Amino acid sequence: MSTSNASSLATPNFSFFKRMFLFNTLLLQRLIQTMTTLSTRLGSSISAASADNAERQAIGRLLKNAAITEENVLDCYRLETIRQMKETGEQVFLCVQDTTGVSYGQRDKTTGLGQYTTSNTKGLLTHSAVVFTTTGLPLGLLYQKIWAREPQAKGKRKVSRPYEEKENYRWTEAAQVSAAAVPASLKLIHIGDREADFFEFLVQLQQDGQSYVVRSMQNRITEDGGERLWDKVRAQPAAGEIRVSLPRDTRRGTPARETTLALRFTSSTVQVPIHLQQKGADYSPLSCTLIHVVEVTPLEDQAPIEWFLVTNVSTTNADEAAEKVAWYVQRWKIERFHYILKNGCEVEKLQEHQANRLQKLILFYSIIALQIQHLTYRSREQPEAPATEVIREDEWQVLYRIAYRTKTVPQQPATLKEVVFALAKLGGFLGRKSDGDPGAKVIWRGLRRFRDVYESYHYLM
Repeated sequence: MSTSNASSLATPNFSFFKRMFLFNTLLLQRLIQTMTTLSTRLGSSISAASADNAERQAIGRLLKNAAITEENVLDCYRLETIRQMKETGEQVFLCVQDTTGVSYGQRDKTTGLGQYTTSNTKGLLTHSAVVFTTTGLPLGLLYQKIWAREPQAKGKRKVSRPYEEKENYRWTEAAQVSAAAVPASLKLIHIGDREADFFEFLVQLQQDGQSYVVRSMQNRITEDGGERLWDKVRAQPAAGEIRVSLPRDTRRGTPARETTLALRFTSSTVQVPIHLQQKGADYSPLSCTLIHVVEVTPLEDQAPIEWFLVTNVSTTNADEAAEKVAWYVQRWKIERFHYILKNGCEVEKLQEHQANRLQKLILFYSIIALQIQHLTYRSREQPEAPATEVIREDEWQVLYRIAYRTKTVPQQPATLKEVVFALAKLGGFLGRKSDGDPGAKVIWRGLRRFRDVYESYHYLM
């Protein structure tokens, strides 16, 4: 077999953890081996993923080891994320934030879990800041916080707390940690859905000199005459149109499609909300631009898509407004990250009995999930990239033969797209003209099958 130093698809590369120079060599090797084991046995329990009982026990000791924390693992992975940002040669990146719940049902024997959605369901909450290129290629994590929510006592009066003590402060914390880590030569645009549309977060970004595009949920009052901001932007003439690709929406029952959105925008200064004024909070009015988009040709029997996007990035013409909309459209890819984490890595099936160990595993699998997502979208953005960037020649020969059930392989060098399509075929992708590009689901299934087959092949050789 080849002894090439090229990247390996069969054995994922976690060598960036070697930057954790404070750890002894054995602990570092165990961390890298654990990440490799979890990645190559995606969706398996730790017992099933381990080669033998000795490895299972070694992974258990690693999870208990106080020297391995979420903070130092994330610090190291953040450096790798920034390295990838620099490698793109770009200067502007999207820092997309979102929260997801990780449910563990009614596990009474697992200590440290918190309230998930109801008093009868236990779990953990995970808030992540994932960095993407402006075209939507995921590069890695800049921030992640995993915590257990305290159960709410029935009938207990809620006490007003300072913003810094509230759960939604995580949005500001994530933005500040992310911005502090990134070199000044790289610019972050903080992206959030309607959950991020609260005054404290936006005004803090303004004070910190950070840029944002957030889907508006609040129809705020302007300083100039007390007009409502949504009403003001709706009254503007259409500035242009933008064509966007939308993912499948299971809640609305709509397929993935391309659609045209009409653009309007207006700039204004909005008042500090009444509830913050009454608290005597020291906030200044918010200067911003509101971009309004509405679907020109909606699907039959469906209400047209309508978004209000609030931003502090200069927007003076239709092209600049369209740019902000295109940035926001990439936000849904953090939901795909959560989908891979829960359904591909199956973090909600982990059987650890202590929440602090589950939190470490969620971070480990977050890194793995982002590697899968990166491969998925990179093959779409750079289809003609050489396959040797992700797979060795001997691995490609095995992958091609089992994917296409043949004894021969093409003579010409493979491309990244060909590798990903072969993986997807192993995962159940049919590759018909109407199927489009393969998604993460068939790719992680294909990876799992390929690694099992390749391991057997390697053993026999």
